[in-house]
Amino acid sequence: MEVSPLSLRKTLGPASFVSTGDIKASRFCTDSRQIQPGDVFVAIRGVGFDGHHFIEMAAASGAAAVIAERPHPRTHLPQCIVADSRAAYSRICLEQHGRPQQALNICGVTGTNGKTTTTWLLRSILESAGVRCGLLGTIEYSNGREHVSATLTTPGSHETARWLRSMVDVGTTHCVMELSSHALDQSRCDGIALSAAALTNITQDHFDYHGGMHAYVQAKAQIARHLQCNGALLIGIDDAGCREALKHIPEAVRRVSFGFQESADLRAEILQSDLSGQTVRLSLLSGSIEIRTRLTGRHNALNLLTAAGLAEQMSIAIAVIGEGIEQVECVPGRMESIRVGQPFSVFVDYAHTPDGIRHAINTVRSHAEGRVILVFGAGGNRDRSKRPQMAKAAEAADLIVVTSDNPRFEPVDQILGEICEGFSDLRRVQVWPDREKALQFAIRSAMPDDTLVIAGRGHETVQQIRDRQICFDDRKVVVRLLKERLAAETDRRHHAEAIPA
Repeated sequence: MEVSPLSLRKTLGPASFVSTGDIKASRFCTDSRQIQPGDVFVAIRGVGFDGHHFIEMAAASGAAAVIAERPHPRTHLPQCIVADSRAAYSRICLEQHGRPQQALNICGVTGTNGKTTTTWLLRSILESAGVRCGLLGTIEYSNGREHVSATLTTPGSHETARWLRSMVDVGTTHCVMELSSHALDQSRCDGIALSAAALTNITQDHFDYHGGMHAYVQAKAQIARHLQCNGALLIGIDDAGCREALKHIPEAVRRVSFGFQESADLRAEILQSDLSGQTVRLSLLSGSIEIRTRLTGRHNALNLLTAAGLAEQMSIAIAVIGEGIEQVECVPGRMESIRVGQPFSVFVDYAHTPDGIRHAINTVRSHAEGRVILVFGAGGNRDRSKRPQMAKAAEAADLIVVTSDNPRFEPVDQILGEICEGFSDLRRVQVWPDREKALQFAIRSAMPDDTLVIAGRGHETVQQIRDRQICFDDRKVVVRLLKERLAAETDRRHHAEAIPA
């Protein structure tokens, strides 16, 4: 994409300049190893590195100027000094793509759990209203016409700007975005104003990055600063983490509470529920509506309410909200039912936090006639402190199978050992390091009327083991194993019938 040179003084507003009155450029790079002559190097502070340490390397590679958060005395290059290099880079990317965010009605959702389902529902509602809607989230990126698998929950600044530009180019008018705590903390979406936003819940996750709950809550609360001046923030009042986040949100922000509580501005009431779905009454600001949905569980009732509340803020009629929700039969990898004729229920879910596992078990427990069997693991090179907490949540199941998830560069045995430290009783726990063998064991163990929940990976189709990416889709593997079990049972039955009495 050919772009005209930008004036950083005009683009970034408050900034200081060293050895120059302005910097004008059309190419910007955040990786000193990829600098080409004439590029402006953007020095970004990362988790394991600080780009400010590589300014001289960038200069040696031909950088024409530097954007940094502090002056660098050992370079002759012109410097633009800003408070936040990441925020500056986000604004530059948007400017280079023609400020596409200004032509879109953008809605954002953050929270530990529920982001994907909420945005999936909201897109369906908007499309039911005749609106072309883009989506940036955990499962996919879409410009309203084309869809590709996502790599991050929230793309990097350049990719976000590129997708927003693509939305505008194909005539898309609305966009729904998942905003991860990493993206909020790293200012990846600085310069994007949200017409409405939601904070679903805040429970333990990503402590490896944030260091603890306090910083994690503060990161989530930053979604409020992206709101337009008249935009509303929907906040899950039932959740303790959300209530804590309220302390970090300016009083001027318009707040709309949602939950099961009578005091909530938006309320959900489950009228009927089973493993095939539920009927929910949603009480919105503009009235109430009863909806029948395939998405079951209390957590999904709140996801429905959140999506409906956001749609209401975007001026969608309540009848259309109901139509849009009812059109969603499932969200990929979110309590996704797998049925090939087996006499027990199987669900594949993305639950990868203690709270997510708790919700998954509670959802099926209230309707399960037999046992609840849970298969789960934990990602490698991620928050290790949540592993024993996941085990504690898993103890609500009757049979627990602990296995590998995405071990990345961590030894699988170490991950499984840290999970097992959280169990108070190992008698109901089976440990199978190989995920396919774990699924095979769980499926063979299931009896009629049992419910099997396979947690952790959901929609993911690739398992990351060291530097290898192995094709592994829980849903496809489960379908194959279920068919193998059914075929074996049919063979045994035919064999038994063939033996003379």
